[in-house]
Amino acid sequence: MSEIRFQSKWFEKCLRDYLNIEGRPITDEDVVEIKYLFVSTTHGYELGFAKSLPPELFQTCAFLDSGDEWYFACIENTGKYSSIQDFLEIEVSNLEIGYQVHELRFKDDTPRFAYRGSAVDYKLAQRAMRSFDAGVKRYGTQDTDFEGLMEDEITCDYGILSPEDFSCLTGLEVLRLMSCQTEIHSLSFLEHLPKLRILEIGEVFLNDLSGLNKLIGLEKLCIWSN
Repeated sequence: MSEIRFQSKWFEKCLRDYLNIEGRPITDEDVVEIKYLFVSTTHGYELGFAKSLPPELFQTCAFLDSGDEWYFACIENTGKYSSIQDFLEIEVSNLEIGYQVHELRFKDDTPRFAYRGSAVDYKLAQRAMRSFDAGVKRYGTQDTDFEGLMEDEITCDYGILSPEDFSCLTGLEVLRLMSCQTEIHSLSFLEHLPKLRILEIGEVFLNDLSGLNKLIGLEKLCIWSN
């Protein structure tokens, strides 16, 4: 049993509330049952945690809080590819002079995921997903969470979230970075998530390409940008 030292006070605060832990350090044994993490930073900061996952999630990815990205920007069984270059394009753009970011996109000819069940089965799956969504514990920010933090003029980051903290959730099976233009600029933490099965990368601007090798071997991968 090892103590976890978090870089983000807000992430730790949310995790403490979710796990109902006070007055002692959070350990690796405390977090091992967390299987689902939702993160959003672009239009407001939000985290969501869950410990159980319905089988319908892996069959349909019919998330209630998503748009059409899981229909048009999701692929499956990435283990069939030998390299990320087989299905991925990496675009480089400038946010500011001297500051470049990388954006990920699927190649146009990469086959997209398509649900193969019946319409009736899909409706039943949606019902299960509504029940799952209702059980996700969600957290937002308060003004006090930003005390002592300053907004970066170029990236608009506050430093309120550190993606390295995601590495402690080694039992994660589903990670959704849904619209994360700020705070998350590296996927290196994927190296420490051995059980990950489904990954969503939405509007993420990367400073480096670390961790991209872990996009191989997923059941479903969704990458999108507006």
